[in-house]
Amino acid sequence: VKLVRVTADGRERVVRVLFAGDVVGLEALATSRYDSQAVALSEVSVCRIPLDVIHQLGANSPRLHRKLMEKWQSALKLADDWLAELNFGTAKQRVMHFIQKMHEISEDGTVTLFARDDMGAMMDLKLETVSREVTALVRAGVMTPLDKLGRHYKVLLPKLLQEKF
Repeated sequence: VKLVRVTADGRERVVRVLFAGDVVGLEALATSRYDSQAVALSEVSVCRIPLDVIHQLGANSPRLHRKLMEKWQSALKLADDWLAELNFGTAKQRVMHFIQKMHEISEDGTVTLFARDDMGAMMDLKLETVSREVTALVRAGVMTPLDKLGRHYKVLLPKLLQEKF
């Protein structure tokens, strides 16, 4: 799931990506509204808990309230880390950081990338730039495509994704 916000000039920015087990929408606990639009990038299953139920449980269970606040803080830290790592540096560094993050959550050494325009919206790069950098990593032997759409890759040289240029 990608969390999207629209900038003042009308551009879509992907501010965070959610994976299995992540929590979304906790900002509504404080503001009664959601800050981002959630868009599924693949088939997902969700558990939605109505806000009034959360408030009741929080009032009646300090332990649950504490756990929710911990989840909220964790989500904020992940968003901050995401922005810090993927929105600074050269285009090459940004793409490499993104692929490295996707590789870190992988269980089998493969990465599933998003559409190039979504990747660009995450890293504030043009679609063509993202495509060029992904292609350069394939040509350099860092990874190899596993499908014709260019979404699934096997990372062959993960240490090269950590290099600083």
